[in-house]
Amino acid sequence: MLAAIHFSALRDEVTDSADTATGDVRSRLHLLLPLVGIVALLALGRSPMRAAFWGVMLAFVTAMAVPATRMSPSALRRTLVAGAGGAVQVAAACAAAGIVVGIATLTGIGLRLSSLIVTLSGGELFIGLIWTALAGVVLGMGLPTTAAYVVLAALGAPALVELGAAPLAAHLFIFYFGCISNVTPPVSLAAYAAAGIAEASAFRTAVAAVSFAATGFAVPFAFIYSPGLLLQAPPAQIATTLVAALLGVLALAAATIGHHNRQVSLPERVVLVVAAAALLSPLAVARLAGGALILVSLTWSRIRAPRSSP
Repeated sequence: MLAAIHFSALRDEVTDSADTATGDVRSRLHLLLPLVGIVALLALGRSPMRAAFWGVMLAFVTAMAVPATRMSPSALRRTLVAGAGGAVQVAAACAAAGIVVGIATLTGIGLRLSSLIVTLSGGELFIGLIWTALAGVVLGMGLPTTAAYVVLAALGAPALVELGAAPLAAHLFIFYFGCISNVTPPVSLAAYAAAGIAEASAFRTAVAAVSFAATGFAVPFAFIYSPGLLLQAPPAQIATTLVAALLGVLALAAATIGHHNRQVSLPERVVLVVAAAALLSPLAVARLAGGALILVSLTWSRIRAPRSSP
């Protein structure tokens, strides 16, 4: 995701903000206290709703206590209206997620998920991974990270282990896809919350979030087929696997955004996707081929780059 954001910033020519003084930032550091308070309350075992409530209260108190961030009555009114507007989008997403989860509960499909995955996959691990990924996105909608993992660990992980996946890899697989529902339409709670803050289109923000998190859909599959990523291999294999995975993630991010050191054409994006898939493969020959494709792409990019005039 960091690589995708970096390439997106290069594509859109986003630069550092030079008009913000250091003093202005220091005068607002106290606004971080509500975040610290929320984390502390969650660590103490308080419910997320209670932690969020006291976080809002702490944000109001800390903002009004310092003159630099003290709001006038009109500014406070605008803030409350904007907050309510952003909450509507998140509430709608939660309602949609509740319908899906409720249907899964009432029909009993959740309790039969493990056996269904094994049956529908026909004993093939890769097909089982695809079904588990789809189920993880659906069942993880609207759930906190811990709750999503607990649900999927009981329903999806046993099927993957039965199909031949290592237990640790299976649990990380379902963990990833349970969490990635936060940026997957139509229920993209994190994206919708960000859209409310940025005053942007909720759907366009969710689509952008998916493009930034595209590598998150590929890395869980690499966990299953490349034990070196989980440090469950000899040191030499771990090192080569990590390097190949890093190059693969960078290539996939560049292909998704359509930019690295310059704009990437459609054929080059296809080449980068193939290179990323090869680099994330457990086969050494495929990794070598993927590395060669990246070298070809970078060489072609350098050849096509406009030469600077003397």
